[in-house]
Amino acid sequence: MDGLVSNIALIAGVAAGAAAAGADQTKTVILAGFAGLIAGALSMAAGEYVSVVSQRNLLSKQARSSSDSGELNSFVSSQVNPVVAALSSFASFSAGAIIPLLPYLFGAEVVLYSAVLTAIALFITGATVGWITDEHWLRAGGRQLMLGAAAGAATHILGTITGGVLS
Repeated sequence: MDGLVSNIALIAGVAAGAAAAGADQTKTVILAGFAGLIAGALSMAAGEYVSVVSQRNLLSKQARSSSDSGELNSFVSSQVNPVVAALSSFASFSAGAIIPLLPYLFGAEVVLYSAVLTAIALFITGATVGWITDEHWLRAGGRQLMLGAAAGAATHILGTITGGVLS
């Protein structure tokens, strides 16, 4: 959800601001969308790496003071890999963040197509999580859709205001 929401919010704000300022919306959105994708994916990967290293260090410390230290150390060594966690986080964020950018890469000139595609993806991922966790799929999908839509709408409004001021 992170990549989906942060990049549709970025794209919605930039698209609205570019339109209000009379700038080239498509090129501006593609540039900002890729910058948001890379910045967000790198940030998520770095945070995940640091988090897993910290967890691994804590588990190792606990293992040293435990009577089952051999078993815990074996688990930590074989299962807790900060590089794999960072790469997974990078890939997951990127997979979500590319979705709102796709319509522009295929020639879209307005944010509506990105918003619709992202809304579908948000609902599907929310519904899937609901199904996996035994929450009603409609409720879980609707919640994720509404939260993502609120972020996109807020940045669209602020982009319109900012773009108007800049023009």
